[in-house]
This record gives sequence, C-alpha cells and structure tokens, in this order.
Amino acid sequence: MRKLGITLFLLLAGIGAANAETGLKQGEYACYGDGGEVLIGLGFKVLPGGNYTDLDNQSKGTYAIDADNVVFHGGHLDGQTGRELKDGRFRIGMMADCEPYQ
Repeated sequence: MRKLGITLFLLLAGIGAANAETGLKQGEYACYGDGGEVLIGLGFKVLPGGNYTDLDNQSKGTYAIDADNVVFHGGHLDGQTGRELKDGRFRIGMMADCEPYQ
C-alpha cells in the first residue's frame, strides 16, 4: 500500500519514468540535418517552467509536451512541432533532428 501511495503521489506531481523519458532536458539543444550537419538558426536553450530561448537569448517563447510531440509557442520556433520525442531528442521539419548539445 505504501508503494502504491508513493507512486500515485509521483504521478500526480508530474514526476516519474514516463516524464523522464519524454521531457526536454534543460540546457542547449542543437539540430542536425541529413548527414549530421548543424542547422544554424534552429538551436535553442530549454529553460525552467516550459520556456525556451534562441541561442542569443533574444527570442523567447514557451513549449509544451503533448504525448511524443514538442509544441513551440512564441520565439523563433513559433508554430513548429517536434515529433517522435524520446530521451530528450526529437525530429522537427522534414529531416532535422534535435538533441541536447554535448
């Protein structure tokens, strides 16, 4: 019973394995085209609270996770939807893949 109570608390608080697998990690993201080349202009930084900014901190917006999609509002990615989100990586546009910058 105690384990069930803890699990229920974590789910209600938005914490758990599913959230860790599908969310975005805070920090800088880079996007790569076919062949692994960096796509200038698509990079961004994930900030706390569902916020993001371009790499120059000039264009700010928000994002929301909807199942395995990342939906951007405002900022330089306004109206874009990343899809196939898994382990902090996703696809955006026709052939670009975005992931935490190492």
